[in-house]
Amino acid sequence: MGNTTHRRLFVALLVLALVVGPATATATVGAPDSPTVGALTASGSTMAAGDLRQTDSGALRFELDAERVGNDSAVNVLIESGGEKKTISGVSPDSEADGVYTYTVASNRLPEFSLANATVQVYQGSEDNRTDFLTEQGVDLRHLDLGDGAGSFDEEGRLTLTATNDTAGLDGASFELAATANGDDRSETLSATLENGTVRIDRDEAFTGLLAPPADLRLSAADGGPSVTGETAVSLTNAAPDPRVLVSPGRVTVESPLLVGGTEYGVHLETNGPDGEYAVLTTARESDGVTSVVVENENIAGIDSVTIDVTTEGSAVLSTTYNDTDPESASVAEGNRSVTLDTGTFEGDEVSFVLLSTSSEVGVLSNASVDGATLSLLGLSNESELNPEGSYRMVVAFADARATTVSVGDGEPSALQPATDESDQGNTTTAVGPDNQEGDLFGFIPSVGLPRSLELGLVLGFLVLLVGGGGVAVGKFVLGQSDGSGSGAAASTRTRDVRVRIADGFANEQLSDEVYLTARPTGQPLGSSSGVNRDGGGREETVDGGVVTWTLDAEPYEFTASYNGATVTETAEVGDDRVTLSFQPASKRVSVIDETGEPVRDATVTATFDGERVTERTDESGQVSLTLPMTASGVEVTAEHERYEPDTREVTDPNDVPEELRVVGKTGTLRVETAIGGEPTDDVNVSLETDDEWLKERLRESSPTDRGGDAVGLPAGEYTLVGSVDGEPFEDVRSRVTVPEDDTATVTLDVPFAFELSATQRESLEALRREADDLLPGGRLDSAVHSYYASVARSLGDAVERVPDSGIRFAETGVEPDPVVDAMLSAGRGCVEGVDNAMNTKHNVDLFSACADMREVSEEWRADYDLDDLFELAAADRVSQRAELKSRLSEAESTVEDHRGEVNVVSPASDVLEELQAYEGETRESDEVRNAAFVFAVAGFVESVTELFEHPRLLDRLNRTMY
Repeated sequence: MGNTTHRRLFVALLVLALVVGPATATATVGAPDSPTVGALTASGSTMAAGDLRQTDSGALRFELDAERVGNDSAVNVLIESGGEKKTISGVSPDSEADGVYTYTVASNRLPEFSLANATVQVYQGSEDNRTDFLTEQGVDLRHLDLGDGAGSFDEEGRLTLTATNDTAGLDGASFELAATANGDDRSETLSATLENGTVRIDRDEAFTGLLAPPADLRLSAADGGPSVTGETAVSLTNAAPDPRVLVSPGRVTVESPLLVGGTEYGVHLETNGPDGEYAVLTTARESDGVTSVVVENENIAGIDSVTIDVTTEGSAVLSTTYNDTDPESASVAEGNRSVTLDTGTFEGDEVSFVLLSTSSEVGVLSNASVDGATLSLLGLSNESELNPEGSYRMVVAFADARATTVSVGDGEPSALQPATDESDQGNTTTAVGPDNQEGDLFGFIPSVGLPRSLELGLVLGFLVLLVGGGGVAVGKFVLGQSDGSGSGAAASTRTRDVRVRIADGFANEQLSDEVYLTARPTGQPLGSSSGVNRDGGGREETVDGGVVTWTLDAEPYEFTASYNGATVTETAEVGDDRVTLSFQPASKRVSVIDETGEPVRDATVTATFDGERVTERTDESGQVSLTLPMTASGVEVTAEHERYEPDTREVTDPNDVPEELRVVGKTGTLRVETAIGGEPTDDVNVSLETDDEWLKERLRESSPTDRGGDAVGLPAGEYTLVGSVDGEPFEDVRSRVTVPEDDTATVTLDVPFAFELSATQRESLEALRREADDLLPGGRLDSAVHSYYASVARSLGDAVERVPDSGIRFAETGVEPDPVVDAMLSAGRGCVEGVDNAMNTKHNVDLFSACADMREVSEEWRADYDLDDLFELAAADRVSQRAELKSRLSEAESTVEDHRGEVNVVSPASDVLEELQAYEGETRESDEVRNAAFVFAVAGFVESVTELFEHPRLLDRLNRTMY
């Protein structure tokens, strides 16, 4: 059975060596063709030729019709974005072809503010008096120019690249880059930021997906992101620093940003301890921004030179070499069963085991001791001893000190020599060789005739797998265990001790809680009674403390541990005296959404358990992956974001962590008070603006206020409020406000009515007042009636003066003030002219002459021009406006006729009325506003004709006899 077992082990090791052996790969930086970037709209699509577009160098290019531009071909380019603007003056064409000018604005002339959503206007002249040629909105002019393809990793494991001075509109901004790897076999959208000329790519799930294995990347523009030019290829392998290798007793640690936490790697070590090879699968760990793989095994003790190859998915990740010091030199001591150091002494006192390499075997001696500088090899067989002239290599592993590597002789490894005296060794270890024959070996694993380097590597690799890094001496395992027919120690051994370690895979520590453990021979059922070997040889019991040693039959066993609803199974072969059952952490995918069901990116999700915490940030889809220990007795999961109220859930089992957390946006109240010219009014349009993209998205979902009042439940943040009224005389007013969380911010928007009478209107108003004064006659004529009609004109002039103070009414009605003033003044002067004509008829002149001896009086029109009447007229159409005036003329005519028989003379009223009727019939205004002002002005004079008969002292004039 010894040969059969030996062959099976060798074949298994050979397969393992072939599977996990070092792989080679060459990483190169490719220089892709420079991409051509068309003009980008807000959605990133390419615009039609002849319109605005962005060149691959980031410049802004456009074409204009030469005939339209004219001989003076220079134009101005106005770029606006996010409330900021810049005018690039005097841009001349680069070329002319087929009647078309082509213009280019270099990237270094573009503004430094954000250009993600810009409006571009091309024009000639000044901004106030210009000729527009081209206007495009939503243009993305951001531009990233990478200086070269070389990159590096920073201390947080992020890939960094250098941007040139030609980069525009990106400094301090976050953006996305499209990344393809290794001939487009993988692609991801990477999140990046630019600050002070350095591009940093986040080490998120998308980026680390390109590190397993590391790729050659080609970077290009992502949808909605900036254009990308320059050298866009980078090798992640070349960008990474040399791996950091840490070697300590029983452990080799390799640190590199090319490694990804939670990813399984194959690690192949070729060491000189002695000439040994190790091949293991291990999962990378990440702590404080450092990612590493760790190989732990007691047989690594004392190595001073190691070549390390790390692979994943069959592809190379990294390769490096570590060298420390030369081994200690020693000589064979007297008795040929010990060695003595040439200089110094051994550091430890308690020897765990010794690895001894000869020309034909690699042996593990568990029986050895040291005394100062002397190592005694008590585990040598009675038939073997060291050759004083030979060469050997030993690794002495101590329980209380660092291992020591010892080199004896300086030639090729030598074989052991026959013992000169078998009676005085005191050795109790019996070696068993091939075919169960004792004698020529010494407790070692025998040679199988392979090339030396391969044989030693495979055998020592087998020893590594055999002991599993747990610290038990390998010498307990003896090849050649038989069915009982053989001789020697192996023939009498029918059971074995197996040390079972139950581990928490999250912390890589022993599991101290109670665990239900079973063992059964491979392929057989568990025995009927617990705690003992029965029938099928199985065993089961509750284990507390994480470690137990069971005595089992000498055959393969399957171990199963059950804990917290999870089970782990491992198989221990005949030669395994230890086995580790590791409960892997629970992995949960958690989504964070807002109250509308939309994913929330960059939220912090924290899981707290047993005094520890795990924190992750959500990705673009609002998701995180949480890795939690199975041992967690209770887990509190919290999603937090500065914009939202947190959501916290508590569960007793890590497997019950909720798949979804819902956060509610932080809100406040905005109270908006509106006024025009200092007078409160609701007739002000209110809009909210913000540079905050998150707030913009939230505002699209609701319109909080458009006429003042309270906006309740408004997302907390900083806004710009804009108060506006339609019409040129009104100027927009802006106010910045911060809406606090769970509180109220109050803002008053007072929109100025920026209307003043023009110089021409002032001149016309003064003319109206002069013409009113000129109504009064000179000489010996009574002026009482003239003064009365003049007061009507003066009242109209006062109404014109009140127009600049009537902004609220103009806002309510939407009426423009200029045509109102012009029509009022024109109509007023026309009415005064009509009154003047009426007062100068012969009949009226004779009457006023006859009244010359009457007492002088001054009567004024009791009514007044009320601008509210004007705005009511403005709300009607022209037909209704004229109908209103005709109605008033008719009423006045009836009043005159009613008084015709009561007074001697009615001509001061009837003649004026006839003039107003004629003026109304002859005048046609161009639109409703001017017509309303005309009717408003004439109606006042018509009303004054009716009121004339209500003034007794004026009736005295009408009753005066002229003859």
